[in-house]
Amino acid sequence: MFDTPTFVQGLALGLAIFISPGPKDVLILRQALLGRPSVELIAIGFISDAVLIWLGIACLSAAFTAAPYFQTAALWFGACLLFGHSLLAARRATLGGNRGGNVAYANGVESGHKSYVALLSVSFLNPVAWLDAVLIVGTAGAALPAGMKFSYGLGATFASFVWFAALVMGARGVASWITSPRAWRLLDVFVAIAMFILGINVASDLI
Repeated sequence: MFDTPTFVQGLALGLAIFISPGPKDVLILRQALLGRPSVELIAIGFISDAVLIWLGIACLSAAFTAAPYFQTAALWFGACLLFGHSLLAARRATLGGNRGGNVAYANGVESGHKSYVALLSVSFLNPVAWLDAVLIVGTAGAALPAGMKFSYGLGATFASFVWFAALVMGARGVASWITSPRAWRLLDVFVAIAMFILGINVASDLI
């Protein structure tokens, strides 16, 4: 059964997590600028996130059922990760710096095979991706009642699709933005605030 408020909850948490650009996002942006097919790039980014999100929801749901006390510990851990993300983003916003560098403008065109292997590697072998998609997004979904898990997971995966579609389809416009230190600072301010609020929401349910 589809539940709109739960869908929005998953969408909000997913967007807060995914719009903080990491290695996969910058690599997908670079490939988009090099002319790789948009549909393929969006599919790789979106599907890899979806696999990790649903893996997290399914596996953690089973773990919570087997050991109910683990749910509280996992939610506290997820809240701490959100606060950690918030502090790191606030630190980046304060110190500044161009995280994107010139990677989007790198010269040379890699073969399609190599570029897609690199994308899959950074999608599934990146520990941060597992922490974000499995532990943060997955834990929040696994803690919900059984009837709400589907709506939440759908919202979280839709957030990933929206983010990568915007990133790839607007690649040329984003390219000039991603090399601007001021833009990075503004994004980090937003991420810091969003992560802090989400962390408070998770923690408040446990107190």
